Amino acid sequence: MQSTTPIDDSAQRAAQTTPRILWLTEELFPPQIGGVELMVARLSAKLAEIGLEVGVITRQTHPPSPAEERIGSVRVRRLAPGGVLKGAGWRAVLPLLAFFARLTVVLIREARRYDVLIVSGMKTIPLVAVPLGKLLGKRCIVRVESTAELDEPGFTEIPHGKRRPLDWIANRLSARLQRAALIHADRVIALSEALEKRLLETGVPASRISQIANAVDLRVFRPAAADERDALRVELGLPPSAILMIYVGRLSRAKGIDLLVRMWPQISTRHPEVHLLIAGGGRDSHDDCEAELREHLRSGFPGSERITMLGPIDRVNVYLRASDLYILPSDFEGFSIAIIEALASGLPTLLTPVGSVPELIRDGENGFIFAARDGGALVAAVDTALAARARWPEIGRRARATVATMDLSAVAEQYRSLFDVLLERGSDGAQSSNSTPHSSESTPDSSGGSPHSSGDRRLSSPALAETPATHAYRAPLARKSDRKIVRR
Repeated sequence: MQSTTPIDDSAQRAAQTTPRILWLTEELFPPQIGGVELMVARLSAKLAEIGLEVGVITRQTHPPSPAEERIGSVRVRRLAPGGVLKGAGWRAVLPLLAFFARLTVVLIREARRYDVLIVSGMKTIPLVAVPLGKLLGKRCIVRVESTAELDEPGFTEIPHGKRRPLDWIANRLSARLQRAALIHADRVIALSEALEKRLLETGVPASRISQIANAVDLRVFRPAAADERDALRVELGLPPSAILMIYVGRLSRAKGIDLLVRMWPQISTRHPEVHLLIAGGGRDSHDDCEAELREHLRSGFPGSERITMLGPIDRVNVYLRASDLYILPSDFEGFSIAIIEALASGLPTLLTPVGSVPELIRDGENGFIFAARDGGALVAAVDTALAARARWPEIGRRARATVATMDLSAVAEQYRSLFDVLLERGSDGAQSSNSTPHSSESTPDSSGGSPHSSGDRRLSSPALAETPATHAYRAPLARKSDRKIVRR
């Protein structure tokens, strides 16, 4: 009998086991700056770095960005129409339908070029991606970004007091469609335990929910020693001897920054040694209050001289290292990137109990919690934090420990494992049933504990604990030389 020589088919196996990912999102960094936009950019870049073929499709910006470009190893395409649709109510329906039509054409035309669709946000794109995925035989993952998407479903966010009958009709219809899309997605990602619970209440099967947290680069976002902090203040032109309290986020009413500035005269009178840094802008927010804040500062109210508006900044990690406290008085949050950056930087944080905060923060131990939209509670929280100044190093250490398991490499590997499971692939090309990230049906780890044992409530998976941190967030995604415009 004729002998045969084994053929080295490693390249073929690699091609068969490397998922091709198409990430769909309404907004992306650059140029938009926000938690969702930046996390999509960072995760897609990291997935490409570990060898996956990754593309991103997003909506066009206003003013227009390149219709197609390559950012690092990720191909990015932007589909019309552009502009801000949040807060537009029923007037957003026609532009969204035009976007859906273009997206549908692209997904059908390029069906042979991707294996998995992953969608950031549940409000719009899943209405197209989930049914098309079923039709084309593609796996579709929906990443729910916050409980607010479930609390107020609909096409758009509408400012309080401005809802019209047509808005109500459009939102009722879209809410039904959104729930159907979630229930029929191949997998729904919950960023926190609260989101997982809400998804179960919405009717999403437990077997289709995976809990995967957001990520932060612990090498970039880290505490500063006293001499480094002093040097950074000189470099940045910040008050050298003041207690610096920093706010990082959109300048929108939903973030509570308007309340913080209104209460500042009281805070400044009680604590004249405190100086407030406000980092961020309000552009593209439907509840933008930047102009109002600047006008209020120009009025010269008591303590206004101890507020510095920094505007949008890239070097968030540097400003955090130069600061003493972080504050975010939000009305609602999902899994805030800004919060975990502050925790990673070892700062005592002053936060409202919204989004993932109750799962991350133990009041008085690794941060401070106060009621949302309550000026008196905000002032009292500042009093409490300043009275605990001797404990700031200890609180900072605990804050950083809270996010010690949330690095980008580990999170990217969780996504990779999820892709393999959905495509019935293991790292060697065989079906894998043990590599899925934490889901509602997960069993405790081999030590007999649960992912949240030892008394803490960190959002993590046990597999993350031994993985080094390698994630960056608000520092620029790529140098201009790394951004190749393919077509306008």
